[in-house]
Amino acid sequence: MRASREVDAGTSPLTPEWRRWLVENLVRGASPKELVASLEKAGVTPEQAQRAVEVEQQEPLVAGALRAVGMQRKLEGLLDVYAELFQQTEGPPRVDRHDALTPAAFFERYYFDNLPVVLREGWSASLESRAWSREDVAALLGAREAKHACCVPLFEDPRLESLAQGLTTLRGFTAEDARACEPRLWWEPAGAEVPLRAGRNNVLLAQVHGERRLQLVPAFELRRVTTASSESGVDEAPLRLEVTLSPGECVLLPVGWWYGFSAPDGGVAVSFEAFALPEPNVTWDVDAEPQPSPLPPRD
Repeated sequence: MRASREVDAGTSPLTPEWRRWLVENLVRGASPKELVASLEKAGVTPEQAQRAVEVEQQEPLVAGALRAVGMQRKLEGLLDVYAELFQQTEGPPRVDRHDALTPAAFFERYYFDNLPVVLREGWSASLESRAWSREDVAALLGAREAKHACCVPLFEDPRLESLAQGLTTLRGFTAEDARACEPRLWWEPAGAEVPLRAGRNNVLLAQVHGERRLQLVPAFELRRVTTASSESGVDEAPLRLEVTLSPGECVLLPVGWWYGFSAPDGGVAVSFEAFALPEPNVTWDVDAEPQPSPLPPRD
C-alpha cells in the first residue's frame, strides 16, 4: 500500500490510512522527528514526510487535541511525582494506626494531607448493644436486602429509625449534629466482597461488628487505576495499601482515594461525612464538565 500521493502544497501527501496513523501517534505523544523517520522508512520522501507531519500539526482539530492531551500528560506527570515522593518514606507505605490521636493532629497530619489513618476510638461502645446486634440489623433490613452488601442512609430509611435515634458522633472529629453527618449504615453478609470505588468525599468509617479487610489506592494513582480497570494485562499496577479494621476502630477514607474491601464473617459499620471544620467536607466531582477555553481573537 502506498503511503504518499501527489498533492498541492498545504495538503497532506499521505493517504487517508497513513494520515490516521500519523494523527494517532501525534496525539499519543510520539516525537515528530521519529514520525518523519518512520515515514521515510515506509518510502515517503524526506520532504513529503516533513510536510505531512507539519500539515497534521496545523490542522485545527489535531492542534486542539494536542493541547488538551498535553495538559493531561502534565497532570499525569505531576501525579507520578507525588507517587514517587509517597514511596520514599521510611519502610513500605502503610496506613498509620493510633490509640490516641487528638482532633487537631487528625486534621493536620491526615485529613488536610489527604492520607488515611486508623483510630482506635472505641466509638461503637456508645451504641446500644442489643439494637446494633448483627441479628437485629439484619432483621431491620429484611431478608432480601440482608443477603447483599448495602449502604443505607440512616436518617432517610424509616426501617432504621431505632438506630438513628440513638446515634452519637465522634466528638471533635465529626460535626456534633448526627443528622448533619449524613450517616450511613454499611452492611455486609459473610463472604461479601466490594470492588474498588472512588471516594467522592472524605468519609470516616466506624466499624461496629466483624472484620473489614480494606484495600486503599491513593488518589495519585488515578491513571493506573483507570487503565487497570479498562485494559487487561497492564504492566503498571496501582499501589495498594492493605488495612484490617476491627470493631471499635475507625478509618479515614480520603477524598479521591479508591477503596474496596471484603468481610469474611460479615460486617456492620457506620460512616460519617461531615467533619468538625468550618467547611465540613470537600467533594470530588468526577463527572464535572470542564468550562470552555477562552475564545480565539476575532478577525
